[in-house]
Amino acid sequence: MLQVTSIEHLKQLSNINGRAEFYMLLLGGLCRSSKEIHYDEQTKRFDIYNEIDDTYQSNLTEKALHTKTNIPEAIKNGVFYYHGEQLWGI
Repeated sequence: MLQVTSIEHLKQLSNINGRAEFYMLLLGGLCRSSKEIHYDEQTKRFDIYNEIDDTYQSNLTEKALHTKTNIPEAIKNGVFYYHGEQLWGI
C-alpha cells in the first residue's frame, strides 16, 4: 500500500499499459472505495472505473478530475492509496 501524494504522483502510477488499482478510505477507514485508473500521457486524459457502483468515467482532463471526482480531495486528505496494477498485455 502506497499513499498517493499528488496528482502528478497519480499520473506516474497510472501511466501504465493497463489500469492501476487504487482505493480511497471512507468513514475514517471503516470503508473503502476501489478504483481502476489509467492515465494516458499522450492525450493527457484519465479513464476511471469505480468498482463501488460499477461506473466508468472516460476521457477526463485534469480539470475534470477536480470537478467530476473526489480523487483530488482524497489525495489532499491523505486517504488515497495505490494498490497495484492490471496489465492489458504487452
